[in-house]
Amino acid sequence: NILEHYYSGAQVSFANMPARVRVGLLEGRRSISATSSLFDSGKGQIVFKVAGGMRVATGNAGANWRVVPSPTGGLRLYKNGDRITRDGKSVFGSPQRPLVAQYERYHSLIRITEKGRDYAFGRMNFGTYASGSCGDYCLRLVLRIPMQEYLFGLGEVPSSWPQASLRSQAITGRTYAFQKVLRYGQHRYPCDCAVYDSTYDQAYIGDAKRTGSPSYWDDWMRAVTATQSQVILYDGAPIQAYYSSSSGGYTENNENVWGGTPLPYLRGVPDGPDAVGANPNHTWSVSLGWRTFSAKLDAAFGTGALQRFRLLKPFGVSGRVTVVKGPDRGGVRIVGANRTVRASGLSIQSALGLKDTLFSVAIRYDGAALSPDDSGRDRTMSATSDALSTAAPRPPWQTEATFSRP
Repeated sequence: NILEHYYSGAQVSFANMPARVRVGLLEGRRSISATSSLFDSGKGQIVFKVAGGMRVATGNAGANWRVVPSPTGGLRLYKNGDRITRDGKSVFGSPQRPLVAQYERYHSLIRITEKGRDYAFGRMNFGTYASGSCGDYCLRLVLRIPMQEYLFGLGEVPSSWPQASLRSQAITGRTYAFQKVLRYGQHRYPCDCAVYDSTYDQAYIGDAKRTGSPSYWDDWMRAVTATQSQVILYDGAPIQAYYSSSSGGYTENNENVWGGTPLPYLRGVPDGPDAVGANPNHTWSVSLGWRTFSAKLDAAFGTGALQRFRLLKPFGVSGRVTVVKGPDRGGVRIVGANRTVRASGLSIQSALGLKDTLFSVAIRYDGAALSPDDSGRDRTMSATSDALSTAAPRPPWQTEATFSRP
């Protein structure tokens, strides 16, 4: 019922999952480092092999590993600073045959230094690909992991949530990954993956999901296990299961956020439970000094010194700032000393580091400065108001912009 409310006209059903999901952890690297530790038994052992081929090296807990691409697209492996040589070879694999680190079968954790995270499940693939950004070849890291174990490490919501909400999240996360596999395959460039481990797709945090909330870990595992192979379908196909941890009380139509074709199951609907006291993001506020506000917009859009900033109607069904819909409709108009730009709510969210596109804006003027009506009071931005009047220039350090979700 929860999912069918948020995804209009969709239904939860069972589907056959891929044997493994490829999760992109790193790319564009000149080296990647790792260590191992004990998970629940054994010696913290890690074994490196060439995919489909020979064993290259083995080490126990505490061993330090470093993988480096060779100029020919193979890989060099270092253990505790010493270069590994096997059968007279010191370069292993190729762009088609990565180095594979096995640890789960030995009850070990692998820690990827560049990620600052531990991983208990799956296998790590250290691969190379041609790219001028690294000289000849870049290094990337892909986690190959069964779908259920992938979901064990999904870090999108707290494990302390009620079981019904956790089960809904497990189904949604599974649907998102499953649909990406079907839509784009498992070898997207340049990650060579189906999904990234960041919020570009879904936040996969590895063993931190267990250690970050140990008293609720069993609750999350139970939710994932109880919903095994369940996904959200519309007309028999998995949906694009976009979601967020907090909606501000109302979700939004997809075309108002990203543009494109309206999807019947991504319609804005009321989200009353978002107002629960335990949700820290139901309301929020971000204040920016005027210089910072102007500089962030200039960095993103090349506008120069900010002169005017206007939100334009129509807003979304939830009140969100939308995509640009026409010359004077939707999104934001930014007037700067260098140029005037139209931008979507989503691009403003990214440029300013906001939490959502559902926001209002208030401008505070210092007592020594003039406000638009000479009263000195705060001014809330709307579709017909400007943040700064060019008729009375003001020192930028005397103003502040506050973005907030009401």
